[in-house]
Amino acid sequence: MAASIVIFIILIQVGVSYIAGQKSMGYAAKHQLTIGFFATVVVCMVAYDIAVMDPSYYDILGVSPHVNDRTLKKAYKSLSKKLHPDKNPDDPEAAENFMLMQEVYEILSKKDLRETYDSYGQDYMVNARISPRSHSVDLSYERLLMYHAPFYFISALVAFALTISKKSNAARSYAFVMLFGLMIIEWYSKTYHESISYFPLTVYQQIECLKNIYHYLLQGAIMYAGMVYQDVEEAKLFLLSNLHKQFKEQQLRLHKQEIMLRLLIKEVLKKPADSAVAQESKEGGQKVLSSAGDELSNLPAAERKKALERKREQQAAAALEKAKAKQSKEHPWGLYIFVALSLLNYFSK
Repeated sequence: MAASIVIFIILIQVGVSYIAGQKSMGYAAKHQLTIGFFATVVVCMVAYDIAVMDPSYYDILGVSPHVNDRTLKKAYKSLSKKLHPDKNPDDPEAAENFMLMQEVYEILSKKDLRETYDSYGQDYMVNARISPRSHSVDLSYERLLMYHAPFYFISALVAFALTISKKSNAARSYAFVMLFGLMIIEWYSKTYHESISYFPLTVYQQIECLKNIYHYLLQGAIMYAGMVYQDVEEAKLFLLSNLHKQFKEQQLRLHKQEIMLRLLIKEVLKKPADSAVAQESKEGGQKVLSSAGDELSNLPAAERKKALERKREQQAAAALEKAKAKQSKEHPWGLYIFVALSLLNYFSK
C-alpha cells in the first residue's frame, strides 16, 4: 500500500507540474485537465491494486464471489477430479493443493463461515482461529472493534498531520468526511453482507479497494488544496506593498510638479521686474544723454565719451534700485500663490 501511494504521488506531481507549465492554456482548462488526469490515475491505481491482490477462496475454486451454493458445489466436484493426487502423480504439490481446495470448499459451503470470510477475509479468520471445524464464529463487538479501530484511528491522525499546514488545511474537512463515509459503508456492508455485484470481489476486497481510494483521494485533495491556496495575510501584505509603492510614485510626481510650479512662478515674477528695469534704464539713459550733452560739451571727444559712459552706468544703477524699491512696496502675489499651492499639496496627501 505504501508503495502504491508513493507511485501515485509521483505520477500526480509530475502530471500536475506539466499541466501547470502549459502557458497556452487558460486557468479553467488547466483545472478541468488536472481533475481528469487525477481521476485517470486513481482508476489506474485501483486497477493495479486489484491485479496484485492475493487470490481469494473463490479464485481457488474458479468461481465468482456471488455464486450460489449449487454452482459452488458443481465447481468443487469438477476441480476435485482434476486436482486429485491419483491423477497428478508427477506433481509433488498435488496433495497439498487438493487439501487446500477441500478446506476452501468446506468454509464456503457453510453460510456463517462464508459470510465471515466475505466480510473480513482470510487474515481475520486465521487470527480469530476460525476453521471449517469451528462450530461457532466469534463476531463480538469487542473483537470487531479491535479489528477496525486501528485503521480509522491511524488514518484520522495521518489526515490531521498532513493537513496541519496552511496550504493543506482546506483538505482536512474533506478527509474526515471521506473517512466517516468509508466507515459507514464498511459497517453497512459487513453487517448486512451487501456488496457491489458488478465487481467480482468479496465485501472485504471491495472495502480494501475503497480504503486505497480514500488514501489516493486524500493525497489528491492535499495537493489540490496546495495548488489553489492563497494566503490572505500574504495577499494583504502584497497589496499594501503595491499601495505604498504607488503612494511613493505619486508623492515623487507631486514633488516634481511643485518644483515646476516654483520655477514657473519665479519666471512670472522675474519678467515684470526685468521690463521695469529696462524701462528705467532707457529713461535714465536718455536723461544722461540730455544732461551730459550740456555738461560735457567743453571736454575733448575721448574724455567726453568716457565721462558719458560712467554717467550712464550710474544712472542705470540708480534706476534699478528705484524699480526694486517700487516692486517691494507692491503685494507679493507670487508668494501668495506659492503658499496656497503648498497648502493644497499638503492636504491632498
